[in-house]
Amino acid sequence: MLALDWAVNEAQLRNLPLLLAHAVDFESFAMGFNPGASESFFKYLETTGQRFLDEALDHVQVLDPDVEATLSRVAGRPARVLAELSKDAFLTVVGSSGLNALTGLLAGSVAVALTAHAHSPVVVVRAPGVPVTGTVVVGISGARDSEDAIAWAFEEASMRGAELVAVLVWSYMPAYFYYVEPPWNDLTGRAREEQQEMLLAERLAGWQEKFPDVVVRRITALGNPGQVLLSHAQHAQLLVAGSHGHGDATGLFLGATSHRLIHHANCPVLVVRPHARESKR
Repeated sequence: MLALDWAVNEAQLRNLPLLLAHAVDFESFAMGFNPGASESFFKYLETTGQRFLDEALDHVQVLDPDVEATLSRVAGRPARVLAELSKDAFLTVVGSSGLNALTGLLAGSVAVALTAHAHSPVVVVRAPGVPVTGTVVVGISGARDSEDAIAWAFEEASMRGAELVAVLVWSYMPAYFYYVEPPWNDLTGRAREEQQEMLLAERLAGWQEKFPDVVVRRITALGNPGQVLLSHAQHAQLLVAGSHGHGDATGLFLGATSHRLIHHANCPVLVVRPHARESKR
C-alpha cells in the first residue's frame, strides 16, 4: 500500500493511468513436498489475489477517483511478470517485504530482481513516513550513463516543487595503485576538488536552463558513493540513481551503489538503468 500511495501521487502529477498488478507463482507451490498444494489451496490463492487487487482499486478511488486504474492478475514468478509488464510502462513502482536485516537484504528479492531487469525505470518504496516536502537527491557519476537519472531527477523536482540536491561522489586511488591507473592521481587536494566541481557543472549544463524553476544544490564529496548518497537522502522525498550493473537472475549485479540504496534508503529510490527507455504512457 505504501507503493500504491506513491504511485497514485505520481499518476496525479503526470496525468497517467495506473495498472495494478498481482502475480502468484503457482509452480513454486506445486513443486516438492507440499501437502497444502490442493485444488482448494490454489483456488484460495486466486481468490486472495483478486481481493488484493479489488482492495487496491478501492484505495485508488478513495485517494483520487479521477485516476484511471485497471487490474491485472497474472500467474508466474512476480519479478518476471512485472518485468514483462514494464515493457509497456512509463514507470514501474514496487513495494518491499524484505525483512532479512542480518544480511542487509532489506528490499526484498522481487524488488531487487525487478530493478535489475525491468524495461522501465523502477521505484522501490520500502519505508513509511516519507516527507512530502523533502528534497529530491540525485547521484551523478563521472560517466555519461547518469544522464537519464539527471533528467528524471529534474522532472520529479519540478513537479514536486522540491529542491534538487545533485551529488557527485569521488575518491582518491591509494598511492600503491599508481601502477594500475597513474592518471587518477595526476590531481590531488583542492585541484582534484575543483576538477570534480567542474565535472558536476558539465553534467548539469543545460538541465537548469530547461527547468529554471528547480533550485539546485551541488555537492561533490569524497567517499563511498552509497554511503554519501544515503546520508544526503535521510530527509529526502525521493532518491534518484542510475545503474550500469548487468543483472543476473537475482539482481546481484545491479550495481553496488544502486543495490545498497534500495536496501537502506529511508525514502523511495528511483533507479534508471541505461537500457530502460521511456515507453508508451
